[in-house]
Formats: sequence, structure tokens, C-alpha cells
Amino acid sequence: MTAAHQGGSAAPIPRESTSDILRRIEAARAALGPGAALAFDADGTLWEGDVGFDLFEAFLAGRCARPEAEAALRREAEAFGVAAEGGAHEIASALHAAFAAERYPEDRAFAMMAWAFAGWREDELAALIDRVLEEKGHAGRIRPALLPILDWARSRGVAVYVVSASPRAVIERAVRRLGVAPERIAAMTPAVREGRLAAELAAPPTYGDGKTRALERLFPALAVLAAFGDSAYDAALLRTARVPVAVAPSPKLLAVAGSIPGLVLLDT
Repeated sequence: MTAAHQGGSAAPIPRESTSDILRRIEAARAALGPGAALAFDADGTLWEGDVGFDLFEAFLAGRCARPEAEAALRREAEAFGVAAEGGAHEIASALHAAFAAERYPEDRAFAMMAWAFAGWREDELAALIDRVLEEKGHAGRIRPALLPILDWARSRGVAVYVVSASPRAVIERAVRRLGVAPERIAAMTPAVREGRLAAELAAPPTYGDGKTRALERLFPALAVLAAFGDSAYDAALLRTARVPVAVAPSPKLLAVAGSIPGLVLLDT
């Protein structure tokens, strides 16, 4: 076991192998009982890269925004002082650029990237997602170090939940090969009306503290055995767990690591 340093005077985070972390999880399960579950962030955690960004960038490249999204996109741009002229595509592009320049908040941007598909049928979106996942080589981006943990959970009947700030449709399809059931996924979920996506969310956003609230809605009595995340906005989720695990953590997560008791770093 080694340690990863956060910088400054903060204590280092213990760096542990998959086997080390499984031993921690086994011990925690003995204390919590059989009803405890595992909770994972998706992008940057279960796999390298971000399928939500991949999808939205394909959406912009194909000029896929439809008129049904224009009014909501324009309101969003006006609310955050984002200059945008033209139709739905131009406004969506301007919001994306503002997000990249850190002038548009992450929580709002991630929600927008889900409901900006307003006017699309769900089968149309599924077809685009499948193409994007194939083109981006998603299967090869899954983190090998996490597979034994998922296998352990499957072999012992331990439930696995995925809580993501990406659009639900892309997360559902991205985790299929990992054996995560749709009813155990919480993500940004646009409303559907008359068979088409609407320009608003159907449930509260799954960002920051919203991740823990989403998990509680899925399973109110859930005890979180271990949680895995890579971003600062996973910190609330990590704090709910007996075994909190940072996976390829961002600098922002490292900066708040001291606020997450017992945090360990997976050696990927």
C-alpha cells in the first residue's frame, strides 16, 4: 500500500489495490449486514472518459438540436448571460462553449445536455447513443481494476447502483455490459410527452448532493457499503459509504479529500 498526496499540508490518501479494497468491503459488509449495496459514479469512474460529453459533442457536430428545445435553451442562455443568436443549434453550441470556459455552472450544463434532445423520440436517441459508444470504443474504456469488485458483488447478491450526472439514456446503455439493471440507475432524466423528449427534467438533477438524494429515492433504506467516484461533485456520495473510494480523482476531488472520512484511492 502506498499513498497519494493531495498537495499542501493535507494528509496523503492511502492508495490501495483492488484486492485491498475488496478486503475492506468484506469487513464492512460483515458489520452492515446483507442489505448494503455498492454505489458508483459512471463517467471517469467506471470507465475512462465521459459518455455524456461524447454524446453531446456528437449532437452538436450533427446539428441535431430541434425547434422544440429552442425556447428553453434561450431562457437558459439569458439566465446565465450567455450571448446566443440564431436557433436551437447555435444556442446549444454557445452554452457548451460557456460551460467549457467555466462561465456556465456544471449542474445546469449537465441537466441541459439531457433535455436539449427535446423533440427526439427515445428510439432515435438510442440509435445515436449506440453509434457514439461504438465510435468511441466504449467497451475498451471500462476500468479493469473495477471488474473484480463488480464480479464480487454479483457473486454475493450485493446490489450495484450507478448514480451519474450524464443523461440517463446513455448511462443505461453504457452499463449494460456491466450487468447493472435500469431500475438501479439514477441520472439526468428528461421528461417525455407524447412519445418525445421534452425540454425539462422529469426528476431532480443528479449532481452533488442530488446524487445522494437520488440514491435515497431509489432505495430509502439503503446502506451504502462502498462508493466510488472521481469528481468533487461525487464527494457527497462518497461520504455516505462505509468504504469511500476515489478512482482516478480529479484535482478538485483531491482538494476536498480531507472532508471524506476514510477515503482511499484505487490503484488503477
